[in-house]
Amino acid sequence: MPTILHIEPPSGHTVRIISDLHLAHHRSRAPSPRQLVESMCGVDMLVLAGDTAETREACAERELSMQLRAELRDLCEQRGVELVELAGNHDPDIEAQLALLWGGKVAVMHGHSLLYRVSPWSREYDACAGEVKRLIAERPRAAHDLEERLQLAHELSKLLGCHVPSAEVSRESRSLLREAYHCFWPPKRPLHIVAAWLTCGRRAEAFCERYLPGVELLVIGHFHRGGQWKSTGRRILNTGAWFEHATPYAVDMRDGQLLCYRRYDF
Repeated sequence: MPTILHIEPPSGHTVRIISDLHLAHHRSRAPSPRQLVESMCGVDMLVLAGDTAETREACAERELSMQLRAELRDLCEQRGVELVELAGNHDPDIEAQLALLWGGKVAVMHGHSLLYRVSPWSREYDACAGEVKRLIAERPRAAHDLEERLQLAHELSKLLGCHVPSAEVSRESRSLLREAYHCFWPPKRPLHIVAAWLTCGRRAEAFCERYLPGVELLVIGHFHRGGQWKSTGRRILNTGAWFEHATPYAVDMRDGQLLCYRRYDF
């Protein structure tokens, strides 16, 4: 499958874009695949903008997550909803990184490629920071070539996926102390997360200026915080996440026009 998908939805078809379901992750608050598909009334195409499943090599939830993703695929097919899947840093087994719709007017991607280090706040990054820097140095063309930038993000996601901490635990076995450790240690972790939130819109705009200058609307996930930004006539939307302490959003479009950007409630 190509890294970049070019999609022309039929006239009148409604396209829904969501991201970051994190199926089977112990912090996921995503509905069941059946509940999700049953909420697709009037939707003709569903674009999953990455981190749908937990398919990283060392992830404990990998098998169950892939089963849930397979169920979601089957249910979409049964309901007649065309499914477009894009890779995130948690599901690097998917090849497609970016979807360009309606002649490239709209772009959808997970958003991890906005950051050269993909997830600099993560413990996975801390475990292999030297290897990450080496891979970045080996792809200097990523600074100006879109395909190279996307391939770099994909390669780094696979690398990081081999270093998922074994300390990940189920929600039943978590304690307040363990939660505090997860969120605030090491101290640079929350600082990196907040910095990513604060710079998300600016990074997305700069990415478009360099790699996607013709795009009028960019939809991303990855940062787990919904938001919208507009400058120089371009609009950027973040779909949040189905995760603890986060809120999921849906972007609905038809014929290249934005119908709504809303919190996804059941």
